[in-house]
Amino acid sequence: ERIARFQCVIVYMRHPEDPTPVIAQGAWKGLVALNPQGDHGFGYDPVFYLPELKCTSAELGQEEKNKISHRGIAMTKLIQQLSP
Repeated sequence: ERIARFQCVIVYMRHPEDPTPVIAQGAWKGLVALNPQGDHGFGYDPVFYLPELKCTSAELGQEEKNKISHRGIAMTKLIQQLSP
């Protein structure tokens, strides 16, 4: 089984004793590649395979990766929650 998943949770507190912090989560599902591919990114990027895109995250440009990654998803959700 080669299932892989990245998880990001961002918690924003308006002050140190905020009883209702804003919580945003993002997940990025993929597979562990059989062979490393790509020159971008760091860490597990060369072996984090995205079946829907038919490439690893190390083969994505930074802008595209930021839109679809677990961190990008969590940050987008946080911004939406903080927007008026």
